[in-house]
Amino acid sequence: MHIEWKRRLIIMGIVAGVFVGYRFLLPAAIPFLAAWMLAAWLYPATVRIEKKTGIKKSLGGAVLLALVFGAAGLLLYLGAAELLSQLKTAVSNFPVLLRWGTVLLDKCCVAIEDMTGILREDSKSYILTQMAAMQDQLLAVVSPGTFVKLFSCVKGLLVAASGAVVTFILSILIIGDMENLRKKIWDYSWLVGTRRVVKRLKKTTVTYLKAQAVIMALVAVVCTVGFWLLGSPYFLILGIVLGALDALPLIGTGTFLYPAAVIFLVRGNAGIAAGCVALDIVTSLLREILEPRLLGGKLGVSPIAVLASVYIGVFLFGGFGVVLGPLSFSTIYEIGKEWDVWD
Repeated sequence: MHIEWKRRLIIMGIVAGVFVGYRFLLPAAIPFLAAWMLAAWLYPATVRIEKKTGIKKSLGGAVLLALVFGAAGLLLYLGAAELLSQLKTAVSNFPVLLRWGTVLLDKCCVAIEDMTGILREDSKSYILTQMAAMQDQLLAVVSPGTFVKLFSCVKGLLVAASGAVVTFILSILIIGDMENLRKKIWDYSWLVGTRRVVKRLKKTTVTYLKAQAVIMALVAVVCTVGFWLLGSPYFLILGIVLGALDALPLIGTGTFLYPAAVIFLVRGNAGIAAGCVALDIVTSLLREILEPRLLGGKLGVSPIAVLASVYIGVFLFGGFGVVLGPLSFSTIYEIGKEWDVWD
């Protein structure tokens, strides 16, 4: 009985420690982790540059980092500018969208009357009442508290900018002292268990999340190009949204594309409706082809377990819980496995 209670207390301690670590310590550690990953990625190139030209690794690393940060900043700027432009277009076209929605609503209410016998006036009145209630809720959000949230967003942007500067400087320092740092990490005996846990996480959850991120990015690109070819003025917004939807287990792009195809078919735009269906087929095939190649068919991750961990992660960590949920679950399991507490 004493051993059982000790085991339970250890499990509770692992769960609490992982939660505190990911919830409170990880945000502060992100610049250091990002700096280490960037340095590890660029270090082989700096070694080759030093051998061929004699330029020190730290200087070569600084030049490469400047190029990487410059390219990332340019892409981020262009993407943000295009996104804001499309949002502005959506706001300016709101009256047109409202008229389009009204016509669509009338057609749907006529179809409901034909199928169920419910008068079109009654169904339309009910739908408009619900939409009015949603509008009131949205207006309630625009309150003095909204400006506090806006200030918080600006503060977050400043923190992110300062974090990028710290990451840049740390990456240069790590590149210059990479060999010594790696030797120290391998020499510390108390890090042996930690290295085993990290190694197993890299083979399982990190591999899974990396594969999902790659697939999500490719699906977002395909959807963006697809909606651009279909003539949508909101191709970037829709591409990003569908890429995010595809990353969620058991949901996928069809959750949006098939209802959209039905709506366009009702409006008489059969070509766009067919394009939506074709886009879902292409993205589904893309996932079916890439997932086995990126994961190697070795993980056997249950979609139900992933969905549950994502849901709990969002509840505990907010939007970042999509990643931190599965990662926390796996970290708890691997630490418990290292300490031999799972009977």
